[in-house]
Parts: sequence; C-alpha cells; structure tokens
Amino acid sequence: MTIYVERTEQREEDGWAIFETAVHHPRLPNSLYFRTLSRYSDHISAESDAPALALLIPAMALGEDIHLSTTVSEKLLRNLNWPVQTILLAIAPHLTHVKVIAKPEPRPPHHGDGLVATGFSAGVDSFCTLTQYRPDNAPQGFGLSFLTYNNVGSQRLSNSKEFIERYERLNEKASKEGFALVPIDSNMDDFFHKYKDIDFAQTHSVRNSATALLLQKRTGRFLYSSAYPYSSTFVGKTCFIARADPVLLPLLGTEAMEILPVGGELNRVQKTMTLEANSTAQNGLDVCVTNEKGENCSRCEKCLRTLLCLEITGNLQKFSESFDLNVYEKERIRYIAGTIRGRRTYDKELQEAMKLYRFRGPLRAQIIASARIPEMQYKVRQLRKVVRNTMRAARGKWG
Repeated sequence: MTIYVERTEQREEDGWAIFETAVHHPRLPNSLYFRTLSRYSDHISAESDAPALALLIPAMALGEDIHLSTTVSEKLLRNLNWPVQTILLAIAPHLTHVKVIAKPEPRPPHHGDGLVATGFSAGVDSFCTLTQYRPDNAPQGFGLSFLTYNNVGSQRLSNSKEFIERYERLNEKASKEGFALVPIDSNMDDFFHKYKDIDFAQTHSVRNSATALLLQKRTGRFLYSSAYPYSSTFVGKTCFIARADPVLLPLLGTEAMEILPVGGELNRVQKTMTLEANSTAQNGLDVCVTNEKGENCSRCEKCLRTLLCLEITGNLQKFSESFDLNVYEKERIRYIAGTIRGRRTYDKELQEAMKLYRFRGPLRAQIIASARIPEMQYKVRQLRKVVRNTMRAARGKWG
C-alpha cells in the first residue's frame, strides 16, 4: 500500500503559523504538521520537500512507497530515491528500499543573498558552531543570521507545553549571543515512534534536516553541528547516524538550500576549548542526557565527560554555574579511572588531552585504573553466573 501525501495547507492559530500535510495510510497518523511562531512565518516554505524527507524513514520502515501529489525539488527527489536510501540502508539494514514519487521541480537558488541558520540546543556542538560562525569572523556567506530549535523527538517530554518551556530557556541564551531563535514544533516523532527499531540517535540528521528545508524560502545555508570529528566518519550499521553526517547531510539539501556539516575538523576537547571565554556558555551550557529542564545533573556520562574535559584544560571553575561541582567531586575518581583505561573515542580524546595538558589525575584513580578492578569484578560475576547455571543443570539432571 502506498503512502499518499497531499499539498501543505497553511493557517494561523493562537499565535502560531501552522503548515500541515494530509497523509493517507492506515498505519500512520493522518497528518504531518510543522508550526512556528507567527512572526517567523515569512521564513517558511510551503513546498513539499520537508514532508518528503520527514516521511522517508517511516516509509522505509513500512516498506511502502511515497506518492506526493505536489512537486519536490529535482535535486532532492533524485537523492531521496537513490544515494540517501543507500546510506540509510547501510546504517539500518532492517529498512526497505522504497520509491518516492512526485513531480520534480528545481527550486530557485538564492544567489548568495540567502540567510544562514543553525540549530541551537546550548550543547558543546551548537555553542561551538555559534562561536565559529559569528558574522564578524565567519567566511563570506557563512555568517549566521539566526538559530533554530526543533521539537522532532530529541526529548522524551515532547508535548507543546514542555517544548515552549525549553524554547524560552534557550531563547534567553540565544538573545545574549545576539541571535533570534526560531522554534519549530512538529508531530514528526509520531511517525517514527510507531517503530521500536527506529530511535532518535539513529535518525536525527534526517529529522532535523527536514525542518531545515522548511526554511528554504529565505535561507540558503543550514549549518548542521557535527557530533563526531571527520576521522570517525563511517557509513555502515550503527546506532549513531551522526557518524555518516559528512556523507549524508549534503545530499539532503535542494537547489535553494545547502545543508552542511560543520565542526568536524575539531574533536570534543577542542570544541569545548572554544567555549572557555564565552560567558553565556559558562553560565548556560546544557549537555545533560537525563535532565530535560535545561539543568545538568553532573553525574551522567555526557556531564562527566564535559566536566573532566574542563578540569583537564583548567576551565572547571569557569563553568561552576552550569554544573554542580559537589556532585562531580563524588563521581570524579570513578570516572577518571574509567577514562584512563577506556577505549571509546571520547576516552581516547581525553587521554590525549591528559598528556597535552600534563594532567595526571588523583593517585587513587590511577591505582584503580591500573588494578582494573571493574574488569575483575565483571569476571567474578560471570564466574558466579556459570557456577549457578551449572548447579541448576545438575539439580535438574539428578532430580
């Protein structure tokens, strides 16, 4: 059964400009909508490029073709049918190749007079992009014009009330940096949420790029903050689509808008270092994966990784307003020990930073790391498990 998609309808409602597309398929919601505050409605394109991209992965999960009754960018339509799906199938082999059917139509380019945007979440990656591409020091044509904040599934609390509260907190930080922050709310996650095999980390580049395409009426470039350095680029089965961003993102644009990965020339330590003089980041950096209210728990993996980086580089006290250093102190020994013996990309980056900044860490952490206590504890647990299973088997055999 084919997924049929109609033309986007526009309306104003309670201070919001709503762009809604009817979707016909018994296993999907009956409409896909995007909305932004009415004062930003002149940024939004009513073309069908955003819905085509937003529905691609849900269609591939269903194994159903998409038939749009309107036009889709000639460039995007070609890429959606072949190279984009090739990359997505490599990342998530459980998906199925489908056809995207629409009338191809080139979008008029902006000829250099388009705006430049980037997403903003107040994390290390987005603050680094903001710092690198300020209009006063960015390459010509790359200076940021405004920022966006999307509701497409990154937060477990994704209802409109929670989204607006998060937006207002972020808007205050964006204003301090001199930028307008454009919110884009959507029910896109409802189309992905139906399939347990599709999570946000494996699809966010496509989701956020779809909202970027909404802006192509006035925007010529969207700078997508990279989560990984170029050396980690990988096209293959993975839970993290960001590893394929340098290959995938340029294929998601149109004749009117480029979608470009930025920041891949830096690793996470180097990105964090770009924020050392940014007072907004010092007071409002938000990296936490467990607290959705814009506050850092100071004990989750991302908080601890950032805190250790700040400590290694001598910037920990500068960010005392963003983190609870008392909580960090309780977790510090354990985390440093784990990092010293770790093998993940982030562990290796921090290990290199320790060498560069001559950071040895507490003696207790070094002893724990060298003793490899967690590995020994794991082996003991596994041995106990084998013994228990053997005893159960023996009891079953001998009655």
